[in-house]
Amino acid sequence: MENMSRKERERAARKELIIDAAEQVISEQGFENATMDEIAERAEVGKGTLYLYFKNKAAIYLAICERGSRSLNQQMSKVLALDITGLEMVEKIGGTYLNFIRSSPLYFHAFNYYESLLDDNILTDQIMAKKCEENAGEAMAYITRAIQIGMQDGSIDDSYNPKELGVIIWGASKGIIHMAFLKQKGSQFSFLDEVNISLESMVQNFIQLLGSGMGVNDR
Repeated sequence: MENMSRKERERAARKELIIDAAEQVISEQGFENATMDEIAERAEVGKGTLYLYFKNKAAIYLAICERGSRSLNQQMSKVLALDITGLEMVEKIGGTYLNFIRSSPLYFHAFNYYESLLDDNILTDQIMAKKCEENAGEAMAYITRAIQIGMQDGSIDDSYNPKELGVIIWGASKGIIHMAFLKQKGSQFSFLDEVNISLESMVQNFIQLLGSGMGVNDR
């Protein structure tokens, strides 16, 4: 923001305030029940001003997705700077992702919403969608790089394809969180009621399985 004019800085700051307000409203009421009127009121801007920044709720949700994925990437990038093995990096990145979602579930739902728009090919904000895609690619690059480091230092079995393994880790992580949310909201799957699980225990077990499955000493 250093190279921005005063007007540009003010516009950027107001946009962030609107996203802040939208996160609060959507967290409280859910995406479907939240309205543009409520978001404008919480942000203390006129409805007309709100529409100058975001033409609909979908555009706001994409902005939330972009903010969340950018914040997550910042946390994940720090792991690669640690003086630990590649296997430990992968485990720590997995824990970082899962703990991030546990503390900010709204972002997980925003990520899923963005992916649903991709499936339906109805993205309304191509610029913000591109940023979300770039952030997703950056996150996958961090995971893949940690795996490659592990293969180089001997902590991860190098018979794997690092990119394929990264996709497996990413997909499994999303699945764990999805199952935990189903359990939390009383899913129709009765078998979940028979299992005493929590996101915290699932995270711990997943990370342990992750390490034992990739480590060269266990194969």
